[in-house]
Amino acid sequence: MNATTAFSLFAAVALCACNPQSSSSQAPAAAASAQNVQAETPPPASVPAQAAPTQPASAALQTAEPQSAAAQTTSAPVSSVSAQGSNLSATGSSLSAQQTGFNIEINLASDVLFDFDKADLKPEADPELQKAAEVIREKGKGLILITGHTDSKGSDAYNKKLSLARAEAVKQWFEKHGLHYDYQTDGKGAAEPIAPNTHEDGSDNPEGRAKNRRVEIVINKTKQLGE
Repeated sequence: MNATTAFSLFAAVALCACNPQSSSSQAPAAAASAQNVQAETPPPASVPAQAAPTQPASAALQTAEPQSAAAQTTSAPVSSVSAQGSNLSATGSSLSAQQTGFNIEINLASDVLFDFDKADLKPEADPELQKAAEVIREKGKGLILITGHTDSKGSDAYNKKLSLARAEAVKQWFEKHGLHYDYQTDGKGAAEPIAPNTHEDGSDNPEGRAKNRRVEIVINKTKQLGE
């Protein structure tokens, strides 16, 4: 080995010994460079969660507030004279009635049906008789008894004759309007009052006598007893 070669080897060794960190510093630098690359790379955009479909307002209202059965049910028309309850009185009418187990008893004021001392029906009688006819059509199945009554004015014989003639007039009206049933008519005169014809002191009682002037109709709801 000549002097030039030896000197070159010595210089190389000395150079390596003087820079021991040169090789090791390259690795941290590379790692730092990799970290910088990762930091500068924006994170992937998050995909927004899909929103639940919005329920229509009308559907929400229907779910929260269902209609009641009463609101959904169409109310049935109410008759002027109901044949279902025990009290069949017609509001704003001279007709009144009561229902028992097998019969319906209708009371018609004679002053509405007839003129004084007459047995001919007045035109004003038609609305009242129509109400009674409605009950007969709906409930009548058996015998229908029509009974006339008077107040105590006049003789018993005359009052019985008048009350029977009025009962016959009502029967004929029903038949004329298509109600063909098994009718029985009677005239009681003043024998069965429903109010006093006179006061306790013997004076006249016009209101009581007016109540006694009437035609009663008993409608049998069954063809035979217990049906």
